Amino acid sequence: MNKQVKRWLYRTGVFLASLTMTAGSLTAVHADTTTNSTSSSSSTNSTTDYTVNAKAAIAIDATTGQALYAKNANTKLAIASISKIITVGVIEQEIKAGKLSWNTKVKVTKEEAKLSENTEYSNITLTAGKSYTVKELTEAAMIKSADAAAITLSRATGDSTASFVKKMQAFVKKAGVTDAKLYNQVGLTNSQMGSYGLKGVAKNAENEMTATDVAKLAQYLIKNYPSLLNITRLTSTTIDGTTVTTINKMLPGQSDAPSQVKIDGLKTGTSDKAGACFVSTGTYQGHRIITVVLHATGGGDERFTQTANLYRLIANEYKAYTVQPSVAATVPNGKVTTTTLTTQGKITLWKKDGTLLSPSLAINSKAADKNGQLTAPVKKGQVVGELTYAGLTGLDGNKLTVDVVPTTNVDKANVFVRMGRCNNYPSSKKRH
Repeated sequence: MNKQVKRWLYRTGVFLASLTMTAGSLTAVHADTTTNSTSSSSSTNSTTDYTVNAKAAIAIDATTGQALYAKNANTKLAIASISKIITVGVIEQEIKAGKLSWNTKVKVTKEEAKLSENTEYSNITLTAGKSYTVKELTEAAMIKSADAAAITLSRATGDSTASFVKKMQAFVKKAGVTDAKLYNQVGLTNSQMGSYGLKGVAKNAENEMTATDVAKLAQYLIKNYPSLLNITRLTSTTIDGTTVTTINKMLPGQSDAPSQVKIDGLKTGTSDKAGACFVSTGTYQGHRIITVVLHATGGGDERFTQTANLYRLIANEYKAYTVQPSVAATVPNGKVTTTTLTTQGKITLWKKDGTLLSPSLAINSKAADKNGQLTAPVKKGQVVGELTYAGLTGLDGNKLTVDVVPTTNVDKANVFVRMGRCNNYPSSKKRH
């Protein structure tokens, strides 16, 4: 048997042995239905229809991005006031950068005050010449979906609509969204923005994104600015002596609140072009999920009905597994020739009956040698590769991948040791 064959058998044996150990260590978390106590196994023969009646929809695990349902998820559609999560994301980013604080005050213009009294739009009344804090304007935009408040908020650092839209475009790119159509900070048409509209842009131009991109954006916000949920979970707040109530009817205590999923966000959207839309997030048996419904059939509160259908579908078709997979990887030029790679903490994998959780390992090009093996030096905790789950789908529609990191540092062996290994590579063996 030549040396190259021996090396291949050795590496394959170590890798497969490690995957076998990982698969045996999964801890199942049973996913019951959100409407009754029927288990997913008994629901297999159920005739309940969980069809999502909307032009586009998607549901994902908020941590891994695993796609649990998708319908026309890559079709670009108007998103109306869902746009405001981008606006608030930019504000959160500027607060984090020290350019703003929650107590920064912004003075309302006459035109913003006039717009705030327009009952055709979602609003709270703002007083011309009066200053409101960034916190108050953010709460108005997220809880009541107040249009004029969102415009005022976007001026907190002196931006025009044009300059703020550039910030919005840069922000969504950080979330992995590259082709969103963004024209304003509110979600209105360009003509409805009045003097705040963009010059040289069609009057009917309206913000558009895909359901997939809205999910990416929500995932990015929750990961990087989790305190935003402290605002979106509020059913009411007081601004300038007036009680402002939520329009998210799926929050606990509201009319469309599900019984076993605790919703704490995120944003509704409504316009003539967009119809009724909703991006939600909530926890089910400790697992955070994100759903997006765009252009719900029938409009109005159907966005909540279809969102509930998404949660029911997940609960009845999937089981959730809490797992921290680990694999052995060879480091041919290291002081030690193997190291363990694992995810950065436990993750949730959702699977249907019959789906195998058998990941394959790929080392990132920057961390690999010419043969695709991990190369020293290796730094503990640094992402060096990913596990691919062939039976699960990622947010991009491809196979689900999760990053893995080394559990220990591995220094590079000296040249004499490396030369010796080339001449005396170990015979095929497995690690048990």
